Amino acid sequence: RMTIQDIFSKLGSTADASEFENKEPYDVLIVGGGPASGSAAIYTARKGLRTGIVADRIGGQVNDTAGIENFITVKETTGSEFSSNLAAHIDQYDIDAMTGIRATDIEKTDEAIKVTLENGAVLESKTVIIATGAGWRKLNIPGEEQLINKGVAFCPHCDGPLFENKDVAVIGGGNSGVEAAIDLAGIVNHVTLFEFASELKADNVLQDRLRSLSNVDIKTNAKTTEVVGEDHVTGIR
Repeated sequence: RMTIQDIFSKLGSTADASEFENKEPYDVLIVGGGPASGSAAIYTARKGLRTGIVADRIGGQVNDTAGIENFITVKETTGSEFSSNLAAHIDQYDIDAMTGIRATDIEKTDEAIKVTLENGAVLESKTVIIATGAGWRKLNIPGEEQLINKGVAFCPHCDGPLFENKDVAVIGGGNSGVEAAIDLAGIVNHVTLFEFASELKADNVLQDRLRSLSNVDIKTNAKTTEVVGEDHVTGIR
C-alpha cells in the first residue's frame, strides 16, 4: 500500500524552506529514516539530547518488504506495520522528525555541521549521524512498481518463504542475483535466472554452486522488459 510519505516522495519535497527557519541547532541530527535511524534517535533523545531526523520516509527500505519473520520477539509482521510501529516509537520522544525531504549536502564548519536540504534550507547540529542505508536496485520496467509485494520482491531472505513450492524468476547474474537464486532454490520448487549479458558476472565459486543445483535453469542473453500481471505477478517478458 502507498502511504502519504510515499506520495510526497514520488512528487518531490513540498516543504518550503521557510518551514525550517529559526530552528535551534541540534545536538544530534540523523539523516535517514530506517531502523538504524530510529534506534539512534530514540537513544539520543533518551539521553536528553536535542535530536532531529531528516528522512524521505520513516521505515525506509523496510516499507517495501511484504513479510518479516526474522525480527526477534516478533513472530510475524509486515514492512508497513513495522514502519508504523517505528514511527509511533519515535513519536514517544521529543524528536523533531522531518519527513518527505532529503539532505543534499553536509558541510563541517568551525561552528557546527551544516546539513542542506533539497529545498535549500540549512540545519545545524553538533553531531550528524548518516543512516541512509541502501535502496533496492530496480529494473525500471512496466509492471514492476505496481506489483511490488504482489509477486515482485527484492529480499530473498525476507520474502523467500512466501514463494515456497512455487516457480520463481531471478533477474540478474551478479553476485547478489546468483546468491538469491541459490538461497531460493532451497525453498521454492524451481528457479530460473535471467541475465541480460552473454555470461554471468558472479564469482566463479557462486556460479559453480548455482550450476550444481538440480532445480535451477540459467538463461543468458535475456533482457527482461516487463512484469506481467494485474492483482499479482503472472509472468515476465
